Amino acid sequence: MENISLILSDLDGTLFHDDKSISDFTKETIAKAQKKGILFGISTSRALVNAEKFLEGIAPDVMITNGGGMAFYKGKKIYNCEFSPAETQALIKAAFDLLGKDAVISIDNEKGLYSNSKEELGDKFWTFNDFSDFREPAMKLCIKTLDKEAVTKIASSIGIEKVDMLPFSDIPWYKLSSHKATKENAIKALCAHLNLPAQKIAAFGDDFNDIGMLKLCGKGIAMQNAIAEVKAAADETCLSNQEDGVAKWIEGLL
Repeated sequence: MENISLILSDLDGTLFHDDKSISDFTKETIAKAQKKGILFGISTSRALVNAEKFLEGIAPDVMITNGGGMAFYKGKKIYNCEFSPAETQALIKAAFDLLGKDAVISIDNEKGLYSNSKEELGDKFWTFNDFSDFREPAMKLCIKTLDKEAVTKIASSIGIEKVDMLPFSDIPWYKLSSHKATKENAIKALCAHLNLPAQKIAAFGDDFNDIGMLKLCGKGIAMQNAIAEVKAAADETCLSNQEDGVAKWIEGLL
């Protein structure tokens, strides 16, 4: 355990309580770890502009956002992976063609977060866009559907080999991102930048897109509230997000 140099944590269902808050105990414990020379980082599917809004009282050394689309160390971008504007337009067109004009879509990129549904916006940081003439790149495109066959056809519009597809465990949506935009690929870029072996990283997660990260890092820890697939991939399980499981594990490390 004394060989852990970096701790990475997902946000939703992991560092966050269910109401998206982070306890003072967690903030204090992270600060103690950093004072002892252990780096702390966030690894989330949330866009950078979204994730940062929730981190008051925490100063992450590392930020992996957009499901691995971007990675930052000490505020410097070291990894970037996204769909081009043309690829994004092709995916949007395919989604509307296959699922109908009322298909609900959300997109995030470095500039912001966009959705064509005022009811599905969720966090207040989203901007409404009907995607009729969207000319920006996308780090993540999400579609409200559980129709895997349709999602596969949508991904095939730009080449299935270019797309990483994953469902969410808690909402009826699919996520599409570049096949290179994964948390594990961002971590590999971070390790190369820092000359840090992945074996010296402890990572926490709860959902499908955390599995690769937990397998890659030296210590992969599933939350007690994690889905079964994450627990099966992890080295161990900690307390739930509601019980400050990440902070309690760090406290034990310290």
